[in-house]
Amino acid sequence: MTERKSNFPVLILGTYLTALGTIRSLGAAGIRAYCITEQQGFVRSSRWSRRPPHGCGHLSDPAELATYLRTLPLKRAVLMTCGDEWVQAVATLEGELSDRFMTSQPSPETVGCFLDKGRFEQRLEALQIDRPRSLALRAAEDLARAPVDKFGVFFLKPRHSRSFFKHYRVKAFMVQSLEDAMARYRETSQAGFEMMLQEYIPGPASSHFFIDGFIDRHQSLRTILSRQRLRMYPDNFGDSSYMVSIPLETVSDAVADLRRLLADVTYRGIFSAEFKRCEHDGRFKLIEVNTRPWAYIEFATLCGANIAEMAYRDALGLDVPEVQDYKIGVCMVHLPNDFAAARNLYRLGETGVSALVLSWLKARSTVFSWSDPIPALVWWGEIVFARFRRLMWRRK
Repeated sequence: MTERKSNFPVLILGTYLTALGTIRSLGAAGIRAYCITEQQGFVRSSRWSRRPPHGCGHLSDPAELATYLRTLPLKRAVLMTCGDEWVQAVATLEGELSDRFMTSQPSPETVGCFLDKGRFEQRLEALQIDRPRSLALRAAEDLARAPVDKFGVFFLKPRHSRSFFKHYRVKAFMVQSLEDAMARYRETSQAGFEMMLQEYIPGPASSHFFIDGFIDRHQSLRTILSRQRLRMYPDNFGDSSYMVSIPLETVSDAVADLRRLLADVTYRGIFSAEFKRCEHDGRFKLIEVNTRPWAYIEFATLCGANIAEMAYRDALGLDVPEVQDYKIGVCMVHLPNDFAAARNLYRLGETGVSALVLSWLKARSTVFSWSDPIPALVWWGEIVFARFRRLMWRRK
């Protein structure tokens, strides 16, 4: 492979912050990115975002990916999957399409293992990796036989999270009693979801740690870095709203477990693993592993590890330079959610206004960037317009 192949474009599959962060990371490396899936206005407004090639519309259904790609007037391109449903769609491409549209991601078997939380639990059990206690449910009666100390510290979650979130707009349901759990199970089962009962690991947002990195086609770890969640929204089953990069040594035990898991499945591609440190024994419990760019992939780029560029080069068969060191103490904030998280902490007396303002001033924004400011203007414009429209409806 020659460096001339690096002029192939990337097709972005996915939306929201993941797509924006991926586009910016690729743009910083001088790589063209086409947003071929339906994007929010703030993503499309990035200076590095290109619309689909002339004559081609946007793609909304992952099931139609193969048909869509056959119509594209591009000889070759790299696919960058910014959502689980797109990871699965790309994993099914075969023959001429997989040759034309290259990617760097795990095998279909590994993708299925990591996306299906039931299979994921089985893999972790076989490797004896610390994780929350979990039980795959096949019937409501399984709940009565579950080895549960008491309800209220267990919750119901789906085996396949993306479709569940689209349906309920939450990641999981906390259950307070056996009757509550059985009622929730019957409701979700009737909606077509396979469910699991999982232990809730108590602790604040700062108990969550993430290990991100990239493994190339030769199974060589090219970079690995860690970050700590400091605030999140909503509580319990929310997403990071404020985070900071930390030394890898802080989470050395978690790194060892993750490396053992990735080696066991002969992993290739981008990964982002979430751990939570248990307050009772201090051990890191593995929650999940994303097999694609994650919402804060630009955070890794700001720390000195452009993982999106690594995936691009690996997809093309080019050498992937190793990045061993990264910046420590880099902070990133997602302001819309962090305002809500900060308000809750302030009401509880756990932080003050000056501390919050100082934390925001030293953090990089997920949406605003001095080198790419328009997405932030569009983002806040859409928020203001939506609130204004709701206000007008109330007055009618």
